[in-house]
Amino acid sequence: MANFLTRHFNFLSRKLDPEELEAVCNCFANKAAFKTLALYIATSYIANAISKCEIKVMYKGEEAKDYLYYRLNISPNPNESGAQFINALVTRLCLKSDALVVPHKDDALYLAQGFSIDKKPLKDHVFQGIVIDEQQIAKKHKASDVYYFKLENREVASVINSLYEDYGKLIAAAIEGFKQGHGRKYKLKLDTTKVGDEKFAKDWEEVVKDQLAEFLKSENAVYPQYMGYDLEEMKTEADGGATDIIAMRKEVFDLVAQAYKIPTSMMYGNTNNTAEVVRQFLTFAVDPIAQMMGDELTRKSFSYEEWQEGSQIIVDTKRINHVDIFDVADKVDKLISSGVFNIDAVLSALGYQPLNTEFSTAHYITKNYELAEEALRQLTGGGENK
Repeated sequence: MANFLTRHFNFLSRKLDPEELEAVCNCFANKAAFKTLALYIATSYIANAISKCEIKVMYKGEEAKDYLYYRLNISPNPNESGAQFINALVTRLCLKSDALVVPHKDDALYLAQGFSIDKKPLKDHVFQGIVIDEQQIAKKHKASDVYYFKLENREVASVINSLYEDYGKLIAAAIEGFKQGHGRKYKLKLDTTKVGDEKFAKDWEEVVKDQLAEFLKSENAVYPQYMGYDLEEMKTEADGGATDIIAMRKEVFDLVAQAYKIPTSMMYGNTNNTAEVVRQFLTFAVDPIAQMMGDELTRKSFSYEEWQEGSQIIVDTKRINHVDIFDVADKVDKLISSGVFNIDAVLSALGYQPLNTEFSTAHYITKNYELAEEALRQLTGGGENK
């Protein structure tokens, strides 16, 4: 795969003119650019994946598409769709390690932009100073009345910020080296008799200096060659710090990938061995967050007795990975013919609407399947007469 920088900034094989140099340096002038880009890639991967999930509501082991399902999947509040809401929720989780969802009028669900926690030992914590849509609401909420999502007691972004302070200094040095290596430098040779000449000093300020500046910044220009003046370009290092910038960028991307448990190849857009990469991504980066969200939604929506009867909320990650029905046709046949799934279950897993008919909810099994004892009895000729 082509290198990220050489793919977007083809500056390693040629000299840049002053305007190009300025544009490239401005791109990296903010030392947080690499970190911001890496965090965006990592969090968007996870948030986009989970926002694609169906949040299933189960009552006594049976799926239901009721008002709670509608709020969690379709329209949590008047201003957001379900996908937008979950995307914002997971992004907040990834960057801040926690997120608060507050029920409001008509049981609409809102993601808090800011809040504080009044911790009360052995009692419900109280959430206050809650900010929604950039407005602080006066009402306080007990922990049992809200959904409070929290990752494994970590603040990934804060840790990355701390580590990045040192990387930032190294990147700044690499950028300076890049400027030095790709800036054009000239040597103006002068007749020694000009040194100390007052007229030369005036000519330098009013004529020569201006002409040189115009010549250097122009795409096409003519430099007037005076007697006793000789302008010569000085050679600079070919690499000039670009390799260091690329190395620093890789270090930062690898650091963020490790922190979020994302395969490093995903951070660079490498599509080799996609199936295994996606499997690792779902297992280590997505599933733990989906499980935590499902547990919090379940424990705040159902009592212990209801949970014992099979009532729960599941953030179903099975639909994240795209499935081509023609690629899995033989597997679908096996699932149905073995009696493991019925037709409706397979349709649902593939993202299609169940038929909800008598034959689609029935379980089928081929005649080739039989008990091992029965097969052994037929093989021995019916040992029951012995």
